[in-house]
Amino acid sequence: MHIDGMFDGTINSLDNISVGKSGHVRGLIKARHINVSGLLEGDVICDELHIEAEGQVRATVTSKQMSISPKGNFVGERKNWEQAAVDKALESLPVIEAIEGSVEKVAE
Repeated sequence: MHIDGMFDGTINSLDNISVGKSGHVRGLIKARHINVSGLLEGDVICDELHIEAEGQVRATVTSKQMSISPKGNFVGERKNWEQAAVDKALESLPVIEAIEGSVEKVAE
């Protein structure tokens, strides 16, 4: 899939996605390989992300591989697959809440 123009929403693809120079994608993007020459904002989950010269990614990226051309721009957070698996495991743990109460002083 090649995107030139504005797209706002969710993309879930088993194939490759290319964001062209005039492309602006905002939302949750899941794909095998993503190549960005335009602007990509939001959350990205992929095997491989490549940011071309003049390409911009402003996102939380979960990927096996990521590469940025010298003139490309990345602002955000990147997690590799292993870290994402740890985070997911931690999210599934039960939450223990502390009970707040008042403590009274006892006069002697």
